[in-house]
Amino acid sequence: MSHPFFAYIARMRYIVRWGLMRNTMQENIQEHSHMVAVLAHALAVIRRDKFGGTVDPGRVAAVALYHDAPEIFTGDLPTPVKYANPAIQTAYKAVEADAAQRLVAMLPQEMRPAFAALLEESDPEVLVLVKAADKLS
Repeated sequence: MSHPFFAYIARMRYIVRWGLMRNTMQENIQEHSHMVAVLAHALAVIRRDKFGGTVDPGRVAAVALYHDAPEIFTGDLPTPVKYANPAIQTAYKAVEADAAQRLVAMLPQEMRPAFAALLEESDPEVLVLVKAADKLS
C-alpha cells in the first residue's frame, strides 16, 4: 500500500485513552475524537449564531475529528505528564508535530495540503473551540 493514511487513521480505535483517568468504561481515541468533533461543531454553531462569530462549524468539526490522530504513533500520554513543565510540553508538541507530518506524508501529494491544514491548524478561534470540546469530552 503506497498511501496508508486511512489505514493508520482506522487504527485510532486501538489506541486506548490514558489509564490514569477514572472511567467506568475504557475509551479509545477514535470514540473520543468523534465526541470532540460533535461538541466542537455545536460550540462553533453557538459561537456563530449566538455571538456573531465567523468560524466555520464544519472546519471546527473536521479539525476536532483529527485532533488526536498523531497519537496513532505516540500513544496517549496522560495530560498531567504532557503539561508537567514547559520543557516537557514543548518537547511533546514537537513529537506530535512530527507524527502529524508523518501522517500527512502517507497521503497522495495532491491530498496533503487539505489534511495538513486539519492536522496543523493554526487559527486561534478554531483551536480554542476544539480545546474546549476536548475538555468537555
